[in-house]
Amino acid sequence: MPAAGGWLTSLKDPNAHLLSVAKQLFEADDFMHQHGVAHLDLKPQNIMIPVNGGRLSIIDFNRSQRVKGIDDMFSGVVGTNGYIPPEIAADNDLYSAIRADLWSCGKALQELCKLCRQSEDSDALFGIAQQLMTEDPAKRPTMSEVLERLTDCNVDATTPD
Repeated sequence: MPAAGGWLTSLKDPNAHLLSVAKQLFEADDFMHQHGVAHLDLKPQNIMIPVNGGRLSIIDFNRSQRVKGIDDMFSGVVGTNGYIPPEIAADNDLYSAIRADLWSCGKALQELCKLCRQSEDSDALFGIAQQLMTEDPAKRPTMSEVLERLTDCNVDATTPD
């Protein structure tokens, strides 16, 4: 059963699940983007975390858009306050929906890290969150690049027993 809208608050030890949840979030976001979907409302309430193992789920695709690639541009304000990237909040004429998702994913990850005790893992993931939340959308790493960084760091992101 997923932990509905409360991130890891239902788990006894959020730190034990931090890497697994982060990796699953990155993989889910990467999967959406590789299959031409930008969510445009990524936030903790739309990320269901399994309490007893299993895979993370992203829900509420009401604001999602079909995209052809990272340079596919959109206009208009979408998302939830607090999770809207600066380029959308500033009501710029055009923005990349995929790059907007990257920022929102970073914001959600930042909140996840704040729920956990400080550790080498939470520090590394907090750094990735900061990179995803870079002000300049063109400088944000893609989810594929983030997943490579986790592999390069020898991060063991398996789900704990």
